[in-house]
Amino acid sequence: MSRPDEPRPRAESTSPMIAPDGAARTVNVSGYRFVPLSDLPVLQADLDAGLRRCGVLGTVLLAEEGINVALAGGDDAIAQAIEVLERDPRLAGLWLKRSESARLPFSKLKVRIRREIIAFDGRHGPSAPRPAAPQVSPDRLRRWLDGERRVQLLDTRNEYEIRAGGFPRATSLGIDHFRDFKGAVEAALEQGRLSLDEPLVTFCTGGIRCEKAAPWLLERGFGEVHQIEGGILNWFEQQGDAHWSGDCFVFDDRVSLTPQLAETGARLCKGCQRVVSPGEPCACPDAAVEPGASAHGHVDT
Repeated sequence: MSRPDEPRPRAESTSPMIAPDGAARTVNVSGYRFVPLSDLPVLQADLDAGLRRCGVLGTVLLAEEGINVALAGGDDAIAQAIEVLERDPRLAGLWLKRSESARLPFSKLKVRIRREIIAFDGRHGPSAPRPAAPQVSPDRLRRWLDGERRVQLLDTRNEYEIRAGGFPRATSLGIDHFRDFKGAVEAALEQGRLSLDEPLVTFCTGGIRCEKAAPWLLERGFGEVHQIEGGILNWFEQQGDAHWSGDCFVFDDRVSLTPQLAETGARLCKGCQRVVSPGEPCACPDAAVEPGASAHGHVDT
C-alpha cells in the first residue's frame, strides 16, 4: 500500500469518449455509501494513487461513516476508476449515477478526509447511526403525486439550488447551508408549513442529504418519513420532468442539468452565486458571470 505522505503525481488529462455524432463526451459518475471505514489515511492514499493512474478528475470524500464520490473522465477512464473502487470490499457494488457532458466539469482530482461525508451533526452527533428512513422509488412516488396518496414533499436543498428548479408543491426551508436544516424545520413546524402527522417525502440532488435528514425527522417526531431513492437525478432518469419545474443545480462546473440529464449551459454569478441562464446577465449589483465553476463545492451526489 502507498504511504499517505508520499508525493502524488499530477493527474494527466483524461481522454473523453466520442459520441455517435463525432463530438467528444465526458462521462460523469456520482454516488455515496454509508459504511464504517477505518484506516482512512491508508484508504485515502490508495484511492488517490489508483484514481490518478486512471486519469479521472473529481472529488472523493472519506469519513469514518462512509464515502462520497463525484468523478468524470472518458469512458475507459471511468471504467478503470470503478475497478479501483471495487478493489475494496467495503466499496464494492457502489451505486454510481451516470450522465454525460461535453466537457470535464472538474479541474483536478481531490481525495479528502472529513468528519462527515455530508456535514449535518458536526461534533454533537449521535453516538450511533440513526435508523435509516425507508426509501420510495420514483415510480411509486409518481403514483402518489398523481393522486394515489396525499403526502407532503420537503426539499432539503439550499435556497441557491432551489432557484434552478424543483417540485412546485414542495416545502422549502430557505437555508443556505445544510447545517441549518434542523432549525429551519423547527421554524416551518411553528409556522404550520410542515405537519408531524402527514406522510413526508424528502428529496435532494443525489440522496445523501436525505440519508441524514430523514432519520433525524423521524427522531424529531414525524410519524412517517420517506426519501426519494437516488434523489432528483434518479427521478430525472426514471420520470423526466414529471411534477418538476426547471432544472437541477449540481455541484460541479456543469452548474445545472435538465430533466434529460443534459447540461443547461448555465453559469454562476460571482457576485451573488445565483445560477444565470445562457446569454442572460445577472440582475445583482455585483454581476460577473463565472464560466462554469461552482463556488459551492462538493456537497451532494
